[in-house]
Amino acid sequence: MVMIIKSGKARFGMAAAVVVAALLLASCGGAAPASRDADALTLAAPRDLVAGPQDPYYVHQTLRVWEPLVDVDDRLRPVPALAASWTSADQGRRWTFRLRPGVTFSDGTPLTAESVVANVRRFLRLAPRPSAFFSLDAGMAAAYGELDDVRAERDQVVFLLRRPVADLPSRLAGFYSMVQSPAAFAASGDFAGPPVGTGPYTLAEWAKGQRAVLAANPRYRGPAPAYRKIVVKVIPDANARVAALRAGEVDGLIDKGALLPGQVAAVAADRGFRVVRGPSVLTHYLTFNAARAPFSDARLREAADLAIDRRAVAATLLAGTARPGAAFLSPVFGDLAAPGIAAPHDPARARALVAAAGRPAAPVTVLISSAETGQFPYADIAEVLRAALEQAGLPTRVSVAEATKSVMESGDYDLFLSAYSVPNGDPDYLFRRFLRSDAAWNVERRLGYRSAEFDDLVDRAAAQTDPAARRELYHRVQRLLAADRPMIPLAYQDNAVVTSSRVGGVTQNVAYVVDLGKLAPAK
Repeated sequence: MVMIIKSGKARFGMAAAVVVAALLLASCGGAAPASRDADALTLAAPRDLVAGPQDPYYVHQTLRVWEPLVDVDDRLRPVPALAASWTSADQGRRWTFRLRPGVTFSDGTPLTAESVVANVRRFLRLAPRPSAFFSLDAGMAAAYGELDDVRAERDQVVFLLRRPVADLPSRLAGFYSMVQSPAAFAASGDFAGPPVGTGPYTLAEWAKGQRAVLAANPRYRGPAPAYRKIVVKVIPDANARVAALRAGEVDGLIDKGALLPGQVAAVAADRGFRVVRGPSVLTHYLTFNAARAPFSDARLREAADLAIDRRAVAATLLAGTARPGAAFLSPVFGDLAAPGIAAPHDPARARALVAAAGRPAAPVTVLISSAETGQFPYADIAEVLRAALEQAGLPTRVSVAEATKSVMESGDYDLFLSAYSVPNGDPDYLFRRFLRSDAAWNVERRLGYRSAEFDDLVDRAAAQTDPAARRELYHRVQRLLAADRPMIPLAYQDNAVVTSSRVGGVTQNVAYVVDLGKLAPAK
């Protein structure tokens, strides 16, 4: 396996990104084909979708090397994948998943209930372990709850829980029910070799930070993919991605932030390309460091909230590719997203709150990640936030860091701007991983949010099997968060991906996973 490490930095404001994209696209219509071979395809992504043998998953779900037991549909509802169906008993303490018959791993071994159990037990051994995609949480509470046992019963996998879990299929959807051949794992839990899944592709080659090469899996249970080979290049800079697309060096751009919001309209206007947009679970949040002044004062958190014009952020900076944020959960969560929560823009009230609480002597810091500026116009958004906060009486500076985790753990920030999603279909992941009083993210990154009421509501919702009662509990959770403001949602982000007009079959779910197995030459 080729292992090449290469890094570089480039940063443009949103206006520059729009101008560059427009110039590139105006040079002429369409693009030369990136792949001369009719059954090969070249794509690009903002990040490396391969993380390597020490990662719990090795590759992102987008590459379609592995499949989960359960997946999600376009409304975050659990749908069958390797599990054909499931049932629950004992008020959510026993869940049984029946496997799809006739499934084979790419190494030729059959999918069995025992192999699924081996994957679950590996996750339990590894936890907690970070991932480039989604971390394994301590005790896997975010995925399995309080798991007493997992066992194989003929063609079924049975989860036995000490406490009820209302919607285990939603929790397992995607990354938390990844299944690969146990032969792929070393005794340490790392991968002993390449990943071995059941998807339509295998990982044939990987150059770290540069490209992944996929080969069609001849043992795939479904229709053979139209392309025998797909190359996914890593191009972190947004303008460079559009340039590669326009030059015909790539046939499409995939993954979250494939196009900057300001580039979408210009790319979509060229008939040589197909832009596919859809709602996603991705939400832009502003997180407060409430473990220290000034935002340990709830009045100043409210002032910051009221100072922000979310409509302007969504319509202008995110170029109409997002909706203004309000409730903590994105609308893609359906009726679990709380209705009636407003996020007013009230600069006068913000100034009054700052005057009452006292103007901070030192500037507050808005922290952003340099990695995310290649996916979203965070440099521009941070500058707009800085201006709004200063108008409210809060002196502000913007800090761009490569390693935001270490900065947050040191406590050297006041506000953190970032985008978050979920690895499954259950909001418990967001609440339990980020904001519960004992959540590692809350404690280690200095959020300072401690609420016994919040903890109790989250725990009750996780165990509540009655849908209406569970929905009301989650609405109460979000009303509490809207009042306490440990994190505030700025915007709910759509995701846009693009291919040459010669490529058809492009679909992506709300978790921005493009199904590479469905890509095919356009008819």
